[in-house]
Amino acid sequence: MGGDDADLVRRHLSGDPDAFRLLYEKYGDKVFASAYRIVGEYHAAADLVQEIFVKIHGELRSFKFESKFSTWLFRVTVNHALNRASEGLRHARIHEKIVRDGRGDPGGTREGRPVDDEIHRALQELSPKLRTVISLRYLEGLSYEEIAEILEISIGTVKSRLFLAHETLRPMLKNVTLEPEP
Repeated sequence: MGGDDADLVRRHLSGDPDAFRLLYEKYGDKVFASAYRIVGEYHAAADLVQEIFVKIHGELRSFKFESKFSTWLFRVTVNHALNRASEGLRHARIHEKIVRDGRGDPGGTREGRPVDDEIHRALQELSPKLRTVISLRYLEGLSYEEIAEILEISIGTVKSRLFLAHETLRPMLKNVTLEPEP
């Protein structure tokens, strides 16, 4: 896979008009998912995808092939999404408070709410930095080493952020049971 990405980058740099489109098609959904998990808002995440791909299109000439393209792309994604999350944190908190205070659950019952919604709400309670390590570890399936490289932090910092995120999430998700698929 990494060789394929490096090939596409080289093809793009040599003027192949399809190469960048193929990178976008391969990673667009993953970039959106990562951005969405960090910023927690669909339209902001969709905007970020466009911004990120415009940015990397302009910076692809500076890609040194020292790391995998996907690692570099995730680093750009995480940095952009964290910046956006910091800007929008106050607005998100206000919105979440309105939903909570207004009992935004349309069914009014626990059975009426998908578990994913409850987990998403809990994740939004985390700081963007903690939400990012949780997303990269459990939703993207990355190793501690890959997370450390993407975030440009030590593995020890990755582990401590994951620990803190677990401790924060545990009481919020104590009633969530993940039932196996039948």
